[in-house]
Amino acid sequence: MDDASPTLLLTRPDAQSRAFLAECEGVLERRVPAVVAPVIRIVEVGNIPDLDQFATIAVTSSHAVRRLADEGALRGRRVACVGEMTARLAREFGAEAVSLGADVSSFLERSEAIIGPCLYVRGRHVRLDLVAALEERGVMSEDVIVYDQIAQPLSRAGEALLFGASPVVAPLFSARTAELLGKTLGIRAPLTVIAISETVASAWIGGGDVRIVTEPSSAAMCAAVVRCF
Repeated sequence: MDDASPTLLLTRPDAQSRAFLAECEGVLERRVPAVVAPVIRIVEVGNIPDLDQFATIAVTSSHAVRRLADEGALRGRRVACVGEMTARLAREFGAEAVSLGADVSSFLERSEAIIGPCLYVRGRHVRLDLVAALEERGVMSEDVIVYDQIAQPLSRAGEALLFGASPVVAPLFSARTAELLGKTLGIRAPLTVIAISETVASAWIGGGDVRIVTEPSSAAMCAAVVRCF
């Protein structure tokens, strides 16, 4: 990357982007030049079914946790999560939540800890049929879609950053975000992409210096971003 100070391009939904920015600034103990330009927005869809017929609720994102919490559906429920931050959030809403791994692969490796029947509460866009994968492992499962991740165009500020000459650091937390941002044509800025996983890195087609963190966590993403500053 060139000698000029980089700018952080944050493309997750607004609240998540600002929380991650605050995490990075907390580590650096200073303000970080940043543009928040979400390429997806989260919209609630569907209804929460009767959860009493399920022994375990499975969630892979904070969006699912918050949708369940909005319905007052988490208190006292056994919840199997991907990621300790997701589990911590579920516990804040009264769930008996545990993280079975930092990513879906490690979650499935520990699926013997899941008591069926299991309900996977998810968004419309997923990379893996988790229900099928759980059932292959002997866990009777169903899923329900409770939110949608709707694509939206990159903001003018985000485009100006990518079309400019100053260096940009873009942390990517999902394959869908990587795919959407990667469709931006005419990127000229010296770009460092921080991918949370191999899957996310493979979904990125926008060029630049692509780095994959050592573990799929917000802390690892923050550490990788901080090293760029």
